[in-house]
Amino acid sequence: MKPIKFYPYAHTVTDRLFRIEYDNKSIINNIENNFIKIFNDAGIKAYRDNKIVFEVEKNGIRIFYGFYDWIYSVGYNIRKVF
Repeated sequence: MKPIKFYPYAHTVTDRLFRIEYDNKSIINNIENNFIKIFNDAGIKAYRDNKIVFEVEKNGIRIFYGFYDWIYSVGYNIRKVF
């Protein structure tokens, strides 16, 4: 998985493959923290916020991982919320 771009506040994933809302906030926090670390380690400034998206490439395919409130989603595209 190659980090491509971090989309800050006010972005969300579209063309979703997967979407789940978590009751256990520590699970979603751990997933989000892992993405932040991967991106920062790759030299792409990323940080925790509401409505953020991480773009990665794997086997030539672009995939977007999004965090919107306590919802985690994976998809093929993004849009700006506001």
